[in-house]
Amino acid sequence: MKINLTKKQYRSLIDLVHLGDMMVNGIRTTDKVEEYEELREYIYSFAKQMGCEDIVKYDAKYGMHFETRDFETGKIQEYISEYDNEVFWTELPSRLADRDMIRLQKLTGELTDREEWLRKVWAKEEEYQIEFETNGLENVEVKFQSNKES
Repeated sequence: MKINLTKKQYRSLIDLVHLGDMMVNGIRTTDKVEEYEELREYIYSFAKQMGCEDIVKYDAKYGMHFETRDFETGKIQEYISEYDNEVFWTELPSRLADRDMIRLQKLTGELTDREEWLRKVWAKEEEYQIEFETNGLENVEVKFQSNKES
């Protein structure tokens, strides 16, 4: 298969490859998904030919291509920040609601069916969402447990 891309399309492909690689391999220090690493390197290998060395450069020391600082601090970082922010505010109420329901269940010993459990979790999640929309993190506190033996 042969795919013809304009320079603009290739730059967009670099964005997507970078974002995909971050999702899959960005959190891994070992056991990176090799097939994605190889595909990333292959796509990046055309950067010079496509006139995109301002965003991807070859590093002879490591024998592979890397995104430049200009690329990493450019518009792609805005997309990543927006995504991270959205995930944070979506996950925080959800995880806190789950935690609260598990605690409540342990305290009361009450077992509810799945539908009832979900209704309660969603109601609690909505409470947290309203709180965070109103006050952000202002009212969030972490209680550290001191280790009395140390």
